[in-house]
Amino acid sequence: MDLVTCHCRNTCCAQCGKMCNASALQPHGSDRGDVRLRCTACGDVVSARTGTAYAGIRTDLTQYALGAKLLAEGLGVRATARILEIDKDTVNQWLRSLGTHGVEIMAYHFRHLHLTECQLDELWTFVKKKVSFRRPCLTSNQHEQSGHGWHWAFSLSA
Repeated sequence: MDLVTCHCRNTCCAQCGKMCNASALQPHGSDRGDVRLRCTACGDVVSARTGTAYAGIRTDLTQYALGAKLLAEGLGVRATARILEIDKDTVNQWLRSLGTHGVEIMAYHFRHLHLTECQLDELWTFVKKKVSFRRPCLTSNQHEQSGHGWHWAFSLSA
């Protein structure tokens, strides 16, 4: 675990948010194998996993990382649980934790972007246009309005 990004999280502390050599964190033992650090300024104890995707996870880190990769590749919850030989409820807990952490990461990194360029892409698709889906009571005008359309997607770049 990389301790460079660890910092005091006590908002009342003068050292809050300072990382690396600027932080006042000193080693303070371990909890279930996780490194713990104590802030010399305020006395708060911080786990090295706090604020990461590994926070609150009791499973072996390599098994958890493999489970996260399997889920990210689209493998189902039950299949991931079978491969890792763990309970599906544990995998569901991981999924919730990873999702919450992902939202926090996106919210942090994608704020206050000053974009100068926007790219639009288009996709034209059929939806329920097969003859078997059509109802014979529709008028020709209603046939034209149902079943297909343009979908626009955009991406912004700085």
